[in-house]
Amino acid sequence: MENTLTIEDLQKRIQQLEKENKLLKEELDYIKESPYLQKSISKIVYEATINREEVIKNEFGKRINEKHGTMYEIKTQAYRFAHLLGIDPVSVRLMVTEAIQNLIEHGYGKYAIVTLEMQNDVINPYIMCSFKHEMPPGKFYTLKEIEENALKGDATTAFFDFENSRGRGEYLMKELTDERRIINGIEINPDGKKIRYFKRVLIKYKDPQGPKEKITFSELKKEIDKLDIDDVVCYFHVHHIESEPTAVTIATLRSSAPKVAELMKQHGFQIIEEEPYYRTLFTTFKTDKKINKEDLLNLFAKVRYIVQHEFDNK
Repeated sequence: MENTLTIEDLQKRIQQLEKENKLLKEELDYIKESPYLQKSISKIVYEATINREEVIKNEFGKRINEKHGTMYEIKTQAYRFAHLLGIDPVSVRLMVTEAIQNLIEHGYGKYAIVTLEMQNDVINPYIMCSFKHEMPPGKFYTLKEIEENALKGDATTAFFDFENSRGRGEYLMKELTDERRIINGIEINPDGKKIRYFKRVLIKYKDPQGPKEKITFSELKKEIDKLDIDDVVCYFHVHHIESEPTAVTIATLRSSAPKVAELMKQHGFQIIEEEPYYRTLFTTFKTDKKINKEDLLNLFAKVRYIVQHEFDNK
């Protein structure tokens, strides 16, 4: 004889489901309702090393439960971090989703590394997300290619569009971030192999119009530490305030710096700051003239020529 549910059984089941639903809602709302969390947590850093090969083999193109997927774990962390800062968690989650999808689908190598940093103890709180993968053998950013990354800075500027869009993912990342940086370097991967890598950094601020994080070039300095003595050093960074480019920092070997400074002076740029680092010099230049992309590219080409000429004549 089949068991039949009574009305009393159904009512108990409904009560149980309502209780479970309430607990789930409280779990989701705990950050918003807590009088402490948004003020007491100054910083959280989360890092995940992903086995790209496993994700591509078992998850991409397959019909799987989203909550069982690798990306769900990382997207959920990004959502929580955004909640803690009072930043729209849906837009941050989407930004991270597109970046991870891009990292796994278009990246290279066995591993990909995702780092999420929530920084609350600053004037303008932000969440910084970085996505790193190995570059194919023989591929690295040479002097010829470096300027292609130099203008990928503030998402609010026309210069930001200098990066070619490869589709929906790139477009969404541009629309959803307040600042983006591209970093290339050398490191030892989890397999113990020395590799060159590509890293995309996306930053979302609590106040998009507020002050931005000061650029310290700390990551670039770490990369300079890893270079061989004969490696070329030539790096450009375009500074922005809101929608306007305001200054340019050029990092070269100290021996190249005087000729680079003279070149910049000839084109109306004055030195406003110099920071020596090991055998290099970070020089920041400012001009009263309006900076446009074509002028910058021409200057970058001339700086590259100076650096390459010195390198060739060693």
